[in-house]
Amino acid sequence: MKKDGFQTTIEVKYRDTDSMGHVSSPVYYDYLQHAYLGYMFDVLQIPKTEKLPHIMVKTSCEYTQPAMYGDMLTVNSRVTRFGSKSFDMEHIMRRNDEAQTIVAKGASTHVMFDYASNSTTVVPEQFKQQVAAYQGE
Repeated sequence: MKKDGFQTTIEVKYRDTDSMGHVSSPVYYDYLQHAYLGYMFDVLQIPKTEKLPHIMVKTSCEYTQPAMYGDMLTVNSRVTRFGSKSFDMEHIMRRNDEAQTIVAKGASTHVMFDYASNSTTVVPEQFKQQVAAYQGE
């Protein structure tokens, strides 16, 4: 695991673009979620058929450069903060060009969740340790 984060590669599809030919703003949230899921299933080493022990409760995205149909993007995702019941992630989206141009900066907040009791839970120390080891911290 590299310190700059878990890497997800995404090819921009034609359907991802708007009338100007840019990736449409809501599509970046799909990229963010795809990267988050890839990160979490990899760090937790659980089958993709299982539910993750947390839910996404907040997202944001800052668009810095347009991405276009045919671009290859790499999303670097990493956990940046732990709270008592939540954690934050950043998702830096770069075009795979010579300059590794940042096209968007996303952020997400996740809350630990127990589906059986339908309630939030404390972030387990084991999860914090798994993330720290995974991110090389």
